[in-house]
Amino acid sequence: MNELEKIGKMESLKKHLDKFIPVYVPILMIIGLFVGLPLHHQIIMNKAIFSVLNLIVVVTMIYPMMVGLNMGEMKNAFKMWKLLLFGLIMGLVYPPVVMYLLSFVVPLNSYLAFGLILAVAVPCSSMSIAYTGLSKANTELATILVAISFILALVTVPLWLSVFGSSYHVPAPMFQILKTIIMIVVIPMTLGYATRETILLKRGKKAFSKAKASFPVMSLLGMYAIIFLIFMEKATMIIGKWHAILIALAPLSLYYVITLAFLTLVDVLFRVRYRDHMAITFTSVGKNEGTAMAIALGAGIGLAAVPAAITPLLQIPFLVTYMKLHWKIAGMFAKKSPTLVNEYELHEIREIEES
Repeated sequence: MNELEKIGKMESLKKHLDKFIPVYVPILMIIGLFVGLPLHHQIIMNKAIFSVLNLIVVVTMIYPMMVGLNMGEMKNAFKMWKLLLFGLIMGLVYPPVVMYLLSFVVPLNSYLAFGLILAVAVPCSSMSIAYTGLSKANTELATILVAISFILALVTVPLWLSVFGSSYHVPAPMFQILKTIIMIVVIPMTLGYATRETILLKRGKKAFSKAKASFPVMSLLGMYAIIFLIFMEKATMIIGKWHAILIALAPLSLYYVITLAFLTLVDVLFRVRYRDHMAITFTSVGKNEGTAMAIALGAGIGLAAVPAAITPLLQIPFLVTYMKLHWKIAGMFAKKSPTLVNEYELHEIREIEES
C-alpha cells in the first residue's frame, strides 16, 4: 500500500468515526454500563489504576490535536484583535454564564448542573478548525482562537469551577484541578509543538502532511475510549440517576439553539464577515469534551464527567447541521451587505439560489 492509499484510508476512517458519533457514543455508553455493573467492586479496589488509564487515554486524545495545531499562526493575532477578543469572550466567558442561567430553567442534580458548566467552560476543540475549513471560512482565525483558548483555559477553567462549585456546593479542589489541566493541556501542547517542529525540520512539509492524516483518527478513538471508561467506572452511579441524566439533555439542547441563533444574529447585525463569523461560531460552540471529562475525573467528581460524555450526542449534530447550511448562512450575510462575503462566496450563493 503506497502513502497516498494510507492517507486516503485514514481520511475515510476519520470521516466514518466523525459521521457516526451519534451512533457509536450511545453504543459505547451501553457497553460501558453492562461491563461496569458486575465489575463495580473491582473498579473501586483498583481506582488508582483506572485514574492512570483515564489520564493516558485523555493525553492520547489531546496530543494529536496539538501536533496538528499550527502555533506559527499566532504571529498574526494582533492583526485581528477585535475578532479574537469577541471570539474568546464567546468561547470562554459566555458559555458558563448562559449554562448557569439555563440550569434554573430546567432544575438539575447539582453535580450534573456543575458538569454541564464544565462541559462548556473548557477550550474549543481542534475539530472547530476542520468545521471552519469545510465551511470555506477563516481557518487562520479559527486556529489562533483554538491555540489561545487552550492557553487561557489554564486560568478561566479553574476560575469558573471555583465560582460555580461554591454556588452548587460541589467540591472543586483547585490544586487537583490545576494539576489535571497542566497534565492534559500544557504537557500535550508542549509535546505536540515539539513533535510538529521536529517532523517539519527533519522530514519536511510533505512528511508532516502524511503524518497529519492519522491525528484526527487518534483523537476520535481516544474520545470513544474515555466515554466507554466513564460509563464503565460510574455505571452504578449512572444507573441510579439515569432520569436526571436524561433531563440534562434539555438545557444542553437549549444552549446550542440559543448560542447558534445569537451568534448568527449578532454577527449579521454588526456586519462581521461571513468567513470570520463561521470561525468564531465553531470555536465558541465546539468544545473539547475530553478535557472536561478528564478534569472531572481528576478532581474526583465523577458524576460531573457524565454531561461532558453525553455532550457529543448533541454538539456534533448541531455543528454538522450548521456547517451543511453554510451557504444559506452566507446568503444571510450577503443580504445584509454584499461586502460581508467575497466574490467566490457570492458566486456560490447565487448558484444555490438559482438551482
